[in-house]
Amino acid sequence: MLRRFLCTLALVALPVGVPAQTELQTEGQTENQTAPEATARPACAGTDLLVDLPAPEAEALAAAMEGQSYPEGNHWLARKGAAEITVIGTLHMFDPRMTAVMDNLAPTVEAADVLLVEATEAEMARMQAELGRRPDLLFLTEGPSLLERLTPDEWAQLSTELSERGVPGMMAAKMQPWYVAMMLGMPACAIPQPGQQMQGLDKMLMDSAAKAGTPTRALEAYDTVFDIFARFTMDQQLDMIRASLPLAGAAEDVFATLTAAYFAEEHRRIWEFSRMMTLGAPGANPVQAEADFDLLERALLTERNRAWMEVIEAEAGDGTAPRKLVVAAGAAHLSGPDGVLTLLAADGWELERQPF
Repeated sequence: MLRRFLCTLALVALPVGVPAQTELQTEGQTENQTAPEATARPACAGTDLLVDLPAPEAEALAAAMEGQSYPEGNHWLARKGAAEITVIGTLHMFDPRMTAVMDNLAPTVEAADVLLVEATEAEMARMQAELGRRPDLLFLTEGPSLLERLTPDEWAQLSTELSERGVPGMMAAKMQPWYVAMMLGMPACAIPQPGQQMQGLDKMLMDSAAKAGTPTRALEAYDTVFDIFARFTMDQQLDMIRASLPLAGAAEDVFATLTAAYFAEEHRRIWEFSRMMTLGAPGANPVQAEADFDLLERALLTERNRAWMEVIEAEAGDGTAPRKLVVAAGAAHLSGPDGVLTLLAADGWELERQPF
């Protein structure tokens, strides 16, 4: 039910500090376990699903897009009095095209008074430290494992899929199901190798800020992601896995669709496509699917966006003093009635799209 949506949220909405599977190996190993050796993974070669979208689905997607606020654009400038806020929609995975993007954005970061991101290096370090103290945040430390909660057929397919993503079965059995479902939404080709980090545009912006001496601060606390998924019951999380398994083989296509839409700066289109696929997934209960989607959208985007505005406004001031901010967050946060751009406009900021 949430298969394609989970891939989307992982890369354009979830905090960049969510651990990669290579970090999980360290957290989840016992003293008698060792991490599997790295094996070379092929480059991603999926197909953009939006290119040949059937006419009925294309029409439904166009209807869903109609009237949406700020549906396009990954780079915006907001002005109020003497203050300026540059808003950048990011993708939390590296793509070679980001090098040219950074050439364009680096001068803005260098000239800024502060860079605001979802998770700073310090917040990510705090997350890793907390995972060491509280393995229950990502692992099932009591009660039945996934091996016991799923049917034999479900477990066999799940363990195969996660093995391809570098997660051994014994570790997968003890992982929190929401994180398992999220990993199923990411193709093996996109998951960092052991020793590598998830270096998307957020990380590149932070590196640029560090080089220029621009302070970097977090929009939210490191444990926000755990609070999001704590709202879902165990049964709901297991349903995420069950809905993901039949389509796990299409992860590269979903990844290709997401990245194509991102570099076309059509972030709202991929979000509405995810909604459409969620509600129309085979075997899905449309009423329950819509309720689950709305719950996750509210927790993942709406509430976080509104909380971020307090941080942004505190840093920007009322516009009477010169101040330059850069706000970088997953592109899914930009559009819609509760998007960051809409909230800024409602607060009196004048918005102008910039080249990306």
